[in-house]
Amino acid sequence: MKAQKRYVIGTALLGALVLSACGSSSNNEQAQVVLDESYYSDIYNWNESKGLASSFLGRGINMGNFFESPNYEGEWNGDLTIQASDFANIANQGFASVRIPVRWNAHAQENAPFTLDSAFVDRVKQVVDEAIQEDLRVIINTHHYNELFYNKGEFEHHRQRLNAIWYQLAQHFPLDTYSEDKLVFELLNEPHEEVGVAEWNLLIEDLTKLLWQDNANTQNNPSGQRKIMIGTADWGGPFKLPDLKLPAEATPENTIITVHFYEPFKFTHQGAEWVDGAQSWVGTRWLGTTEQQEVLFDYLDAVSDWNDQEGRGYEVNIGEFGVYSKVSHPEDQRAWTAFIARESEKRGFSWHYWEYSSGFGAYDPYSEQWRPALIEGLIPQD
Repeated sequence: MKAQKRYVIGTALLGALVLSACGSSSNNEQAQVVLDESYYSDIYNWNESKGLASSFLGRGINMGNFFESPNYEGEWNGDLTIQASDFANIANQGFASVRIPVRWNAHAQENAPFTLDSAFVDRVKQVVDEAIQEDLRVIINTHHYNELFYNKGEFEHHRQRLNAIWYQLAQHFPLDTYSEDKLVFELLNEPHEEVGVAEWNLLIEDLTKLLWQDNANTQNNPSGQRKIMIGTADWGGPFKLPDLKLPAEATPENTIITVHFYEPFKFTHQGAEWVDGAQSWVGTRWLGTTEQQEVLFDYLDAVSDWNDQEGRGYEVNIGEFGVYSKVSHPEDQRAWTAFIARESEKRGFSWHYWEYSSGFGAYDPYSEQWRPALIEGLIPQD
């Protein structure tokens, strides 16, 4: 099944990706994975609590390619839609939370007052309710806002539109119905192109004020405050963290920092039909060698180094990581996935695998089985 997400290598990551490409692959079909077997075990004791003893979001998965498609829910998933049984399946497998990407801009008026389609809002609310009923914590975001990213000269218009979308969402998802321990708002997925560092910091200022101050009656109450999730410019990569400007009101109690992780890109996206040049990457291996691990440590340690500085200490969430399944070796997928998951857990990072049941999917909706290579890497069996 074709996944529809598209990634472009940001200039800030170019040097690292060159190193990654040089040190991350082997085209020897007979080569064996050498990753230590401990990565497939619960070495950081996350199983019992699903990671909630160490983080707010714990182990999670993305409901990818459902609500962020351009027109309707099943458009990118062979007309499959999210079912309540999916959340029971996810919770029973050992996940603590789900991230639900939503292309709200495809369901909002183009001009003021930018009203959201009520039927679409109700459908998303239904799905959020079904996830919460399975005791899953939920993230909703604004995903694939391409008009904001690619329409030159229209930033101010779409800035107003994004603010209006979140103002309405604050009204639709008040704390007294969707409590702060159940629902997180992620402001914007993967800012890039026309939303550079300066523009992104401006939007963060806008949206935090809009949610916590302008909508204090729905997003603050005596028992708590809406948690938000904030990523980085340049497609959500870790090396833009130093450019992130957070408002004084953002604290470890109300803000989660998220980064996305698809490195080495030529391994995770080999054969992806929507990525230029990806067919030439088919056969790229990830065996878990010391050299390959060191490349990934550079990324993970950059996040830890930023967050360990005085005045920070936020929960870090690896909001997306995954390997396109069509041509990659299952044993390599298993190794890379286990490595990212365990190294995240070692650092206390919550995580959300990309994604549930499409091209990167950990679950096969047709056989109704979890894919062994992926679930064994994500959720250790001991």
